[in-house]
Amino acid sequence: MGLSSVVRHLILVLGILLVLQSVSVGIVAEVPKRDDGIHTQPWIRSLTFLDLKEDLTEAKKAGKGLVVLFEQPGCVSCKRLHEVNFSNKEVVGYITKNFDVLQINMYGDNEVTDMDGSVINERKFAERMRIHFTPTTVFFNDQGREVFRVPGYIGAQFYKRAFEYVVDKGPQKKILFPRWQRERRNQKSGS
Repeated sequence: MGLSSVVRHLILVLGILLVLQSVSVGIVAEVPKRDDGIHTQPWIRSLTFLDLKEDLTEAKKAGKGLVVLFEQPGCVSCKRLHEVNFSNKEVVGYITKNFDVLQINMYGDNEVTDMDGSVINERKFAERMRIHFTPTTVFFNDQGREVFRVPGYIGAQFYKRAFEYVVDKGPQKKILFPRWQRERRNQKSGS
């Protein structure tokens, strides 16, 4: 192989690598944002007055649970949640089948009517809920009380299992999440 054929071969390989890089960069589409800078999805409930008791009633009528997702503008982990977990059709399918999801801007000024009827802004609501970082996913039971939360970003399949845990009423059965997962894994393996 002469020098010119080696150079042609290297140029071809580099060209292919550049094409593959541009294709892989294009796979992760930019996640849309709301006006306040929070990433969003078309299936997240956006037509709400953030009256949580009313939102819970609507979710129950649809045979679903209520989840509040706390995020903030510029949150890298929130963006990852949207890019990775919410691009997984299996995860999104499970969530949308079983839950209505609302978003709260941890530092926002929109009014929220809490389950007790008090009206405060998103920032005060996040403080009341003791949200310390984002994303935080909070699950409510049929009475409007928090039953479980996922603080921070976790991978797609583990995130889906958190939703399955709540559907299975793990928190109401007083089964801790790690034990519930272990028992579920043992059931699947036949142990």
